Amino acid sequence: AAAAAAAGGRGGGRSGADAQRDSHRWSGGGGDEKRAVSDEAVLAGLWRDSCLRMPYDAIYAVYKRRCKLRECGLEFFDVVGCTTLLGFEGPLQSKEMLNMIMSMELPNSLMARYNRMGIGGALQSVGKDKYKNFIKSHRAKVTKDWQTGHITNYEYIMNLNTLAGRSFNDLTQYPVFPWVLADYTSEELDLNNAASFRDLSKPMGAIGEARAAQFRERYEGLEDMAGMGPDSGGMVPFHYGTHFSCAGYVLYYLIRLEPFSRLNATLQGGKFDRADRLFRDIGSSWLSASAENLQDVRELIPEWYSLPDMFTNSNRFDLGTTQRGVKVDDVGLPPWAKGDATEFVRLHRQALESKHVSERLHGWVDLIFGYKQRSKEAQNVYVNCTYEGAVDIESIDDPLVKEATLAQTHNFGMTPARLWHKRPHPVKNVPEPYRVGIGGHGPLSVDVSKLGSQIKGSLSGSGGQGAGAGAGAGAG
Repeated sequence: AAAAAAAGGRGGGRSGADAQRDSHRWSGGGGDEKRAVSDEAVLAGLWRDSCLRMPYDAIYAVYKRRCKLRECGLEFFDVVGCTTLLGFEGPLQSKEMLNMIMSMELPNSLMARYNRMGIGGALQSVGKDKYKNFIKSHRAKVTKDWQTGHITNYEYIMNLNTLAGRSFNDLTQYPVFPWVLADYTSEELDLNNAASFRDLSKPMGAIGEARAAQFRERYEGLEDMAGMGPDSGGMVPFHYGTHFSCAGYVLYYLIRLEPFSRLNATLQGGKFDRADRLFRDIGSSWLSASAENLQDVRELIPEWYSLPDMFTNSNRFDLGTTQRGVKVDDVGLPPWAKGDATEFVRLHRQALESKHVSERLHGWVDLIFGYKQRSKEAQNVYVNCTYEGAVDIESIDDPLVKEATLAQTHNFGMTPARLWHKRPHPVKNVPEPYRVGIGGHGPLSVDVSKLGSQIKGSLSGSGGQGAGAGAGAGAG
């Protein structure tokens, strides 16, 4: 693994870095024979010697990744949750490393755990079948854990993203999460009202009916062109000319946080985009993505459910002023968030974990990761080059065409690998809230949206200030 990291990995924090840098500052013999070396040579020497070492017993899992439309990447997860994405020269080198890793005894890995549990026979096969069986076993395990309530909706979606090739280390294939709410105007968020939620059985482009009709008309027109044979130019019909996830959308959402703010400015030629085009209001973003903008069918990223800092301009960046004279600073929050980004994330996460979403999440999974990925009936077809395996980049000889194809996928985004090809995703049957412990056992008759505050009040009353603080953290 250390050799692989040296071949394609990234350098980590290492002791003696300054001494190592100084050792490359000078070359030659001792005394007067020493001569100064250029900064470029120093950096080249550091890159040559840099190596991220990962002990075998620290490997938790390894997953195949696509890099520039080729399966030439591997992402290593260690036991403390850190990840390292390696890009190899080509698919052959990547497969060779994967087969070597899968043949090793990795005592703390998922593969070894499944072997001990007798799940799927993941370690009884060899080579590529070994990895294939591991992925199949892991997918079945996390789906069962989700159905039985052992992991949350958030954890389950993150697991699906990982299995489908999404990574925090690749902006072009960043993890994708759903919009789950449709109410960004009320003073109070009612999670017991179905009207508060987005329809998870439809892609974003099919939610607003007026706009959805235009997308269907576009598809039918392109379908007629595709039926013209050679005169069609190889046209493959689609509903949406943009995608639900791409690098630009990630930078758009995270513009207030480094290093994304710097990357955002780089994308725009060294400065931020015009203020009117920046992410500045949650309600407006929802309307744009769900109904108003023909070029916007984007979904969300995990930080919407876990990182309040993305909504506040704590770095005090000058994001400009809109044409209406409004200065762009913190993101505008819905009224029910009471001006508090932390409260917004808490309620947003509560909505994600609600009974309503849990019982309907399978519909969204079918669209993003499942058998409806290219469904005309579900109005869920994107530009063909965004799908896994749609473009054989190795067969393109013309360097200009190859570069244009890669640029197109970077701009449009890439659809996650399909995890379910023919069958619908299983449905989660969510039981009613249940009381265990003090006060007896049985169904709990309580307003779920107020459950957190009730738990907090109960514990603070019986356990003092310390218990109350702990309960508040847990409820949040």
